[in-house]
Amino acid sequence: MADKIIEFEERPRERSLRDLYYIFFRNKWKVILFFLAVVVIVAVVTFLSDEIYRSEAGLLVRLGRETVTLDPTATTGTIIPVAQSRESEITTELEILKSQEIAEKVVDSIGLETFISQLGEPSKGLLERLGLTTSLSNRDAVVFSVMNNLGVEIQQASWIIAITYEAKDPQLAQKVLSTFIDCYLEKHIDVHRTPGSYQFFAQESNQLRSKLVETENQLRDLMNQTGISSLEEQQGVILDRIGTLQAGIDSADSELAASRAKVQELQKNLGETPDLVVTGATVGLPNAAADTMRARLYELQLLEQDLVSKFEHDSRQVQDVRRQIAAAQALLDKEDQARSTLTKGLNETYQSIKSAMLTEKATVSSLQARVDELKSMLEHAKTELKSLINNSVKFAGLTREVEIQENNYRKYSENLEQARIDEALETGKISNINVVQPATLPIQPVRPRKALNLLLGLLLGTFGGVALAFFSEYLDHSIKIPDEVEEKLQLPAIACIPRVQDNRVSSEAKWDIPMSVKEYYEAFKEQLLLGSGGSKKVPRVLAITSSHDGEGASTVAANLARVLARPGDGDVLLIDADLRHPSVHRFFESRLSPGLSDILTDGQSLDSVVVPSPVQNLHILSAGNINGNLSEIFDSEGLTSLLHSIKKNYQFVVIDLPAVNEASWTLRVARLCDGVGLVIEAERTCREVVERTKELLVQSKANIIGAIVNKRRFYIPRWLYKTL
Repeated sequence: MADKIIEFEERPRERSLRDLYYIFFRNKWKVILFFLAVVVIVAVVTFLSDEIYRSEAGLLVRLGRETVTLDPTATTGTIIPVAQSRESEITTELEILKSQEIAEKVVDSIGLETFISQLGEPSKGLLERLGLTTSLSNRDAVVFSVMNNLGVEIQQASWIIAITYEAKDPQLAQKVLSTFIDCYLEKHIDVHRTPGSYQFFAQESNQLRSKLVETENQLRDLMNQTGISSLEEQQGVILDRIGTLQAGIDSADSELAASRAKVQELQKNLGETPDLVVTGATVGLPNAAADTMRARLYELQLLEQDLVSKFEHDSRQVQDVRRQIAAAQALLDKEDQARSTLTKGLNETYQSIKSAMLTEKATVSSLQARVDELKSMLEHAKTELKSLINNSVKFAGLTREVEIQENNYRKYSENLEQARIDEALETGKISNINVVQPATLPIQPVRPRKALNLLLGLLLGTFGGVALAFFSEYLDHSIKIPDEVEEKLQLPAIACIPRVQDNRVSSEAKWDIPMSVKEYYEAFKEQLLLGSGGSKKVPRVLAITSSHDGEGASTVAANLARVLARPGDGDVLLIDADLRHPSVHRFFESRLSPGLSDILTDGQSLDSVVVPSPVQNLHILSAGNINGNLSEIFDSEGLTSLLHSIKKNYQFVVIDLPAVNEASWTLRVARLCDGVGLVIEAERTCREVVERTKELLVQSKANIIGAIVNKRRFYIPRWLYKTL
């Protein structure tokens, strides 16, 4: 006996057209009933529905005075755009068209009795009948009916609004739509009209004109008082004058400093120069060289004085002259003075220096006076600038006030003219809405479209039925075909038994298998003999069980034992281990007791209990009478010994076990067998239940050789199935 489940390699199943046909034919009655129900409902509704006529009209929204509005409540008093774009303007008109007020005006204009006579008394809704909502009056009900039957939309790529109205009477549809357009045009003018705009702007314009004249007079008086014609020009003139005066002061200060320095230098030279000098020599020979050097010395001294008046004392020119004077003086001192007769007189250099000093002092006085005058003029100019700045605040305020009031007056004057034109247009009922198509009189009804409805009903019934079939298949988790066993449960499908009217042994011939399923059991036998589930070892003790009672495990066990008992292959023993619901003895019209329970509890011998069946080479061990606790009976060591002794005497042993979820001893017996075949009733047992059963068998260390799909139904016709 094996102690583990046979390994099964997962192989994803390829979907084929056969799977689609299977789903369709399996749920064919759902598809047919759904198709018939949809087609009948659509046909009944189509032919019993009232004919509806549609009147159509078109309105063109042009750019006009409604695009802007004169709103006297605005603080600016200007023209204010109503819409940011043409799309928003069209949307506004759509909302006006859909308003309840226009629908009420239409009902009142045509008359409530006309609608009631054409449409009948408004019926109460379900909520009103149940008292969950307040009942509407006849007028309100008709108004809401008009709003519901009205269609408003924008024509694609245009500024035309298409309006439609549907009614049972074509004349009523045209009349309602025509009245609706008239009421809308009046409402459109009222909505875009601003009452009192002309009077408001006229009053404001007069007030602004008076304020402007008063402010202009104040500005004129200030200009006459200050003598300022232009604030900017006057300020520029004063600033230019201040700049010129400041430049003159800087220049005069520079010249004054130079003159004062020259005076100081002349005073210094004057103190160093004697007022008397030797004019001639009368003693001895005249010394011409000394006289020449002395004259040269005097020339250099005069040159020094002149340079000092022009340059600084430490300048290069002054220093060079002084070095020459020192050299001349040294040479003069070396000359012999006794050879000359000296004659003294006034020093011309002294006189020249003194004269230059007096002249320079006069220049200093004049420059000082010039600087003082320029500073006085500068202070006066700054005083004027301060006065101008003080007046400029008031001047600028009045100028700004004049500009603001002038702009406001101009805007209000323009708005006044616009308001006058707007009022004239309103008086003439002129707007930017043009009726491009008046309400039409419909000839043919728009609903119901019988041919289209029937075609849609056929399509809906067909595709809806197919969708229902696939949805039902999606909700159904039962195992239906062997491929699902391998794909969903990872178990080999070792047999597939079709559903017949009576699948028991004696259905067609005495003790024989029905011919409709015999070939399937023969294939089951060959699968076992070849080694089920990929195992090369043939299981001699085979247990047949299921997840729940009623899946046909007993029938499968009996028929399998029948095909295994082929002459020449050895004897086969069929054991009925389902003690609570024994059935093997009924299949072969054998006795119930003594049986398996008698062997396990009373110790009876196997030979005295086993009986031959009407089928050659097939022996039967019935269930027997229950004597004691079933769980204790199958928990004894006698069961293991019994199976060992049975294997010595029989080629194959088939054990009919109760369902795994119905009896606790099923798992104990299953692990003692060479293999376990799990019966799954097609289209009944959910794969989640089978998965749980598989887990229990694996946990008990039973060897699951595969699954037997029982009572399978073949929905696809055989002729079609062969072509797929």
